[in-house]
Amino acid sequence: MVAASLTGLLSSTSHAVAKANNAAPRVTVGQPVGFDALLQPQLAVADIYVGGRAVGQARVRYLSGGLTFLDPDAVVALIPDLTDQVAVRAALAAPDLDTHARLACPADGGGDGGGDHSACGILQPVVAGIIFDERRFRIDLFVNPRLMVVHAAATREYLPAPDAGVSLVDQFGGTVAGAGGDADYGFSNRAILGLGAGRIRNDLSYSSAYGLSVDSLVGELDRPGLRYSAGALWVPGIDLIGRRRLVGAGVQSQVDTRLDRTMIAGTPLVVSLAIPARVDILRDGRLLTSRNYVAGNQTLDTSGLPDGAYEVVLHIQESGGNQRDERRFFTKNAAVAAIGEPVFFAYAGLLGEDRRGTPIAVTRTPFYQAGLAKRFTAHLALDATLIGTDKTAILELGGYWLTSAAQVRLAGLGSVRGDTGVLLQASSSGAARLNYSIDARRIWSRGDKPLIPLGYDRYPSAIAPIDRTAQLDTGSFAQLNGTISYDLKPGQIGLTGSYRRDRRTGRSYAIGPSVFWPLIARGDIQMSLRGDMTLSNQGKAASIGLSFQRLRSHTSVSATAGARSISGTGYNDGTAFVGGVAASWQHDHVLGGDAAVAGSVEREVEGTLVRGRADLRTAKAAVSVDVAQPIAGDNGATQYSFNFQTTAAVMRGHFALQGRDQNDSIIVVSVDGAAKGTPFEVLVDNAPRGTVHAGAQLSIAMPAYRRYTVRLRPAGTDIVRVDGDARQVSLYPGNVARVTWSAQRVVATFGRIVWPDGTAVANAAVYVTGAIGNTDENGYFQIEAGANAVAKVQAADGRTCRLPLAPTAGGADTNGYRALGTLVCPRAVSGTMMADAAR
Repeated sequence: MVAASLTGLLSSTSHAVAKANNAAPRVTVGQPVGFDALLQPQLAVADIYVGGRAVGQARVRYLSGGLTFLDPDAVVALIPDLTDQVAVRAALAAPDLDTHARLACPADGGGDGGGDHSACGILQPVVAGIIFDERRFRIDLFVNPRLMVVHAAATREYLPAPDAGVSLVDQFGGTVAGAGGDADYGFSNRAILGLGAGRIRNDLSYSSAYGLSVDSLVGELDRPGLRYSAGALWVPGIDLIGRRRLVGAGVQSQVDTRLDRTMIAGTPLVVSLAIPARVDILRDGRLLTSRNYVAGNQTLDTSGLPDGAYEVVLHIQESGGNQRDERRFFTKNAAVAAIGEPVFFAYAGLLGEDRRGTPIAVTRTPFYQAGLAKRFTAHLALDATLIGTDKTAILELGGYWLTSAAQVRLAGLGSVRGDTGVLLQASSSGAARLNYSIDARRIWSRGDKPLIPLGYDRYPSAIAPIDRTAQLDTGSFAQLNGTISYDLKPGQIGLTGSYRRDRRTGRSYAIGPSVFWPLIARGDIQMSLRGDMTLSNQGKAASIGLSFQRLRSHTSVSATAGARSISGTGYNDGTAFVGGVAASWQHDHVLGGDAAVAGSVEREVEGTLVRGRADLRTAKAAVSVDVAQPIAGDNGATQYSFNFQTTAAVMRGHFALQGRDQNDSIIVVSVDGAAKGTPFEVLVDNAPRGTVHAGAQLSIAMPAYRRYTVRLRPAGTDIVRVDGDARQVSLYPGNVARVTWSAQRVVATFGRIVWPDGTAVANAAVYVTGAIGNTDENGYFQIEAGANAVAKVQAADGRTCRLPLAPTAGGADTNGYRALGTLVCPRAVSGTMMADAAR
């Protein structure tokens, strides 16, 4: 700018001289008198900005596009979050740094009408650089993102220990089922006795066929990042063997108590922001989440993103108006370890077993299991598990490969006895028209026996475990299950298949296509064509038909009609027209809960069946009844079942039942003080969860390992004042947290206050519990107060008094208002008691 001014000045001077002398123009070079200082290096103090935020000042020397920091160490000390101060200092200590003045943004942010300002205020240096705005003596410092700290979306914090003392959450249920005169019954009980971050879990059941069985009885203690367990418990197992029950102890890593667990479950998305910006995360053009971030390397909040593997677009809107898009691959899978959060576990003890007449039975077989899993990149995660007894040791190695097109799991095992196995699981992401899911596994067992004993082989009186499938009690076997479908928009075709071969059951298979095609979809009416065919080792079956459905807010009606053919099974073979009609009705606030009733008549190849079902889910329990009556066919016995489920919460002498939701922890809300029956809406994390009435309580079953904000909102017509605002509640399994509010009905109270001599108590403050009012120049005031409120009046001159806000004769509450008439301050108190009056 100085050079341009001097050039213009010299040019004007030369033209003037030439004109005056009537001679050819002659250009001379030199500075005008008094301008020589502008051609010398200038000293100044400039404001330093990093990421658009002022961090301090620095002394500089500058001239003609070059700038030198006089104290580079002091400048480096102003830059936050550096990982390599030596490299940054070396870059900023260089003499005559390029000022990049052309990149300085206009002071008003609007530009000067010329030039391209789309990239102003942005610099991407190799190490560090500056933009110097000489007009405002402002220096914006920029550092390469690789030399800056990455800021996490949330700090590594853990759920606070709960305030609840000893409490019990007990889920109890029962079932009675039968056909004709035969009936079976069973009861189940899942109890968690909690104390702070520790608990005792007990899962037991009793059935008429099996008797009493204790599935688990284990003590657990959570500590930051760890969980300790001891007792009769189930260990994780591995893909190719399944889980086992252990009587022993173990330790494992856990992120359940991490406050940021929903964020760390996904791939970290890190953006480098030179200045503050808003970042929108989009998938397929749909906005998933948006948030403002400060400058620096920022990890985005991905807690609201859905599970899966897919590409997202990060739309970055900088505070200066610049915009840009960045594409990233994102994965979120609860079964895979989070990046930077390896998973480990270790258990040891004796194998347990199921034995009739012995709720908890222990074998003499020692058992151990230890594992480690780590996710290395957004695409790759590996794991290793060692499992064994005193007779064998097995190592399984596996990994996940996660892409936007597929998620693949591959695992293999080998034992010291020569047993081997392999597993392949693959599934599509669901984003394309073609979708598939495959599970293939093969075990080669030496001696064709279970790789890990089931624990009952030494006890002749023992019976086979209930959960034989989960424990994989077979030896060598091969198994393949798969589905594939293609979305034709609007229809869909698919193919499903399964294959199994082992020594005990022989060979079984089934394969067949299916088709779905919507014909009508108008409003609440839908009609579609459905068809399927199956070829299996048990025979052949095929069906095709139409389905009709009409959905409304409380009712639905459906009907099917078609034909089905069965052959080769040797039972109920044949071809027949099939179909049926069904109707359902559901409504809230029926018998104190949510009710649903459904009925249908179904015609199949083997006969006609009439079904009925009723469900009632109240605040205290859930019950359901199922009845099926064959009206044509070989079996005419009535089939029936009755189910009952409730959750009991016990804490410090308080008992509550919960029937709508079944969770491991409960919040009990109660309100005291207000008129009995006054309704309040309960909000948990700003979501309505029910209504509690004064003098009663409301129990809300909530998932454990969460921190909740609970608050009340008056739901009636009365004006009610509630003490305090929201309550913070931390819940671990087995916790019953009781939160209580004190409420008071208030009315709009008005009147006039005077001194004993009749003069108005003007411009005074009027205090009652939970409210503050003022008198006007004539002593009139209005305030919301309870029935027995006592006001504390503080006059402008410091005098105070106390007044019961009782209505005068004939001044009772009317339509929510209370007229007090004229009140006289009985005694003036000196200003020294002002603080006491305020209390």
